[in-house]
Amino acid sequence: MKPRPSIYIDGLESFIDSELVCKPNSVFREMELYAKDKNIPIVTAATGGVLSQIVSFVKPKRILELGTGLGYSTLWMVNGNPSSKIITVDRHEEQAALLDVYAKKMGLESQMDVTRVTGSVFDYLEDEDQWRDFDFFFVDCDKITYPNIFRTLWPKAKKGATFLYDNVLWHGRVLHPDPKKPSDMAVMELWNEVKSQVSEYTLYPVGDGLLFFRK
Repeated sequence: MKPRPSIYIDGLESFIDSELVCKPNSVFREMELYAKDKNIPIVTAATGGVLSQIVSFVKPKRILELGTGLGYSTLWMVNGNPSSKIITVDRHEEQAALLDVYAKKMGLESQMDVTRVTGSVFDYLEDEDQWRDFDFFFVDCDKITYPNIFRTLWPKAKKGATFLYDNVLWHGRVLHPDPKKPSDMAVMELWNEVKSQVSEYTLYPVGDGLLFFRK
């Protein structure tokens, strides 16, 4: 996987993540190095810190994470509120299973309530009884699915539910999206959906852009 460009000037994002982000456990750094070595996309450390703080403020009872990766963002959310029940969905079982490994290294395996689901995001969302009572949704899966995920969740999520989407600046390509790239068009379509249907939203220009809104 070719490294994707940062929305920051050269060197600034790596400096932020290595020198300015308060990481509650050294294992986060280990996960970052593994992800870089194996070309596994994860949120930036700065994004993880913001995600953790939002969870600590909102204190959701039930979180649905779409896109586990290797569990990096999951563990940031656990750090924000260990009492939240988290369901995290990803089709890559071997990769997502690393969440359990790193949770054990952090000493969190007995303190957190996290269930991994292996399979398609849309297969999981087909049964709305599985998710409509969740009060927090974190979306960080295949970008071409973003608009359809919004159209699936937004009408049926309960009032007061919190939504967070990662990669909404899409490595700066929102400035000049390529109509030949489905991922570019999907991120722009998500923005159009949110701007037309959500009365208030906040963009955190951290990492690759984190979009926050509530039902």
